[in-house]
Amino acid sequence: MIDETIVEDYKALIFKIGNEEYGVHINQVVSIERMQQITSYPNRPLYVLGVTTIRDVVIPVVDLRAALTGKAQADADGMRMIIVQVHDQEIGLVVDAATDVLDIFPETVQHPRVYETKTISYLQGISKLPDRLIILLDIEKLLEDLTNLDELKDMINEL
Repeated sequence: MIDETIVEDYKALIFKIGNEEYGVHINQVVSIERMQQITSYPNRPLYVLGVTTIRDVVIPVVDLRAALTGKAQADADGMRMIIVQVHDQEIGLVVDAATDVLDIFPETVQHPRVYETKTISYLQGISKLPDRLIILLDIEKLLEDLTNLDELKDMINEL
């Protein structure tokens, strides 16, 4: 079901995957990094690329394109890793580009009927701006739906 609880203004980090623009609440973002060396490990979902180290912290890395579209991320110069905090775990999200930070106003957020019959807990709505549409994600719910966060945490603790 769509989260219709956007009742106040907030800032969102906007990023691109292909031609689509997505936004996540800035409070969920720790930092934006250039791509780092990623070390893969066995028996992981295809959208979990592996782990990397950022400021001496080992974090799991998720290919957000693969997670959202089913297509693997192609290496590109502008790719970025958005570091988010979910519960007490930092997770890296690989995106095509991190573009800007925007104010999101509740009156711009629409909830398309196409999603009413589907359970998409991480979709908060679509912000309709004069020149663009931004798909708003709750990154915590998205990662909970995609991964077993406890498994990721256990795997990091074993390294």
